[in-house]
Amino acid sequence: MRYHFILPLSLTLLVANSATFADIPSWRTNQNGVYATDVSPVNWREKLLFEIPLETKSNATPILVDDKLIFTAEPAWLICADSKTGKVIWKRSNDLMELNNISDSKRQALEAHKARIETVEQEIRRLRNDVRRLERALENDKENEKVKASLNQKYEESSALNKESEALQRDPEFSNFVTPPAHNTNGYSSYTPYFDGQKIYAVFGLGVVVAYDLDGNRLWSRFVEHPDHRWGGATMPQIVDGKLIVRFDDYAALNPENGETIWTTPSEVVFGTPAPFEVEGQSFLFTPRGEVIRVSDGKVIQEGLVFLHATRDWSIFNTPTVVGDMIYTVSGVEKANGDAYAYRIPKSVKALEKSGLKRIWHTEVEKDRYYSSILVHEGILYIVTRDNLITALDDANGEVIYTHQIKGAKGTAYPSMVLAGGKIYLGIDDGHLVIIKPGREFTELARHEVGPYRSTPIFTDSTAFLRTYESLQAVSSL
Repeated sequence: MRYHFILPLSLTLLVANSATFADIPSWRTNQNGVYATDVSPVNWREKLLFEIPLETKSNATPILVDDKLIFTAEPAWLICADSKTGKVIWKRSNDLMELNNISDSKRQALEAHKARIETVEQEIRRLRNDVRRLERALENDKENEKVKASLNQKYEESSALNKESEALQRDPEFSNFVTPPAHNTNGYSSYTPYFDGQKIYAVFGLGVVVAYDLDGNRLWSRFVEHPDHRWGGATMPQIVDGKLIVRFDDYAALNPENGETIWTTPSEVVFGTPAPFEVEGQSFLFTPRGEVIRVSDGKVIQEGLVFLHATRDWSIFNTPTVVGDMIYTVSGVEKANGDAYAYRIPKSVKALEKSGLKRIWHTEVEKDRYYSSILVHEGILYIVTRDNLITALDDANGEVIYTHQIKGAKGTAYPSMVLAGGKIYLGIDDGHLVIIKPGREFTELARHEVGPYRSTPIFTDSTAFLRTYESLQAVSSL
């Protein structure tokens, strides 16, 4: 890899003498997305410290530990870079064949098996496009019997091919090594890494969990299971109550020392990360699907707290937000529903297990998907649809304060909004970075083109970092 350093002369001395950065060990470290820094950049390109090209993309957010940026890349790379220069310190592959050190003959048989799977998957993708075209045609002509017949035939063909692909995926000789299907815009590396003070934990959509030290030594690896759908996952691993919580198909608590399973809890399709909270020293998880899971044993003690669309109950993408004793969450389906909720955490475990979380308010919001997680700041709750419509709500009662459509951007608001230095940063995957003034009226402060991305920027007292599809960027806040 060739490194291209963009270091304006006026900033070179600043980089060389900058203070040690505070650690950012996980995505949304404070369960909200508010960074405790008084300054943050407005003029992104003018303040660029470095921009390092990257070989492959990823949607995951970097973490910052001991002046090292830890991030992932497709399909299963874990990379460590110097946060002062962007230079890669180490890079580790977590391919299943490499992790298991299989023989050459087994590798050849596996490659042939994977080729068969890819042939079937190519046909599935072709049929998926045909189905979408026919469904659109039927929407415009609901009584067209010819289109109905063609669509039903395509449904049957798709069902048969999906069964064939699943059978190939489950073949006991190869199941732990095959690459499961994933959406090309999500891939296998959308799970942000996690650092617990000693070890880095990384998860990849191949079904693998790994633990490393800061020097890049792999401490253990574990194949758990394949994701439960064809779009790839994004649930961040996290340590809660001394357990490593991960999710591919079901939620699982692993022993952080060796990866052994402590418990598993069945789960339907979900992309976001469950939000941990405590009651009387006991830990619980609030999942994006509106379940409460007790961390000690994985038991679901409450569910049904979020509306799930009858035919699109998989449309749950973001991570709930925890502020004090309140939990906020939002979800929706385009043209069908949009729902924001606020729940209060009770003061005792007895009350939680008897009556559950108490719903404080529920507000119907724009009927669309919500990839971005909720941001709460100074009594205002900010949400954004995938089509870049921002809504500000009163966090006490859920009343809408304003809505504003971000115009001029053609992409999707995948990154979660974050607040740093008194400014809100909204990411749009076509490359727009929109900087907003928080408050009861919408005010746009600046807008920049930073390159396509789905990651979320992170902020220290002096520097902001962003991983785009093509580069790793550092921007001065001073």
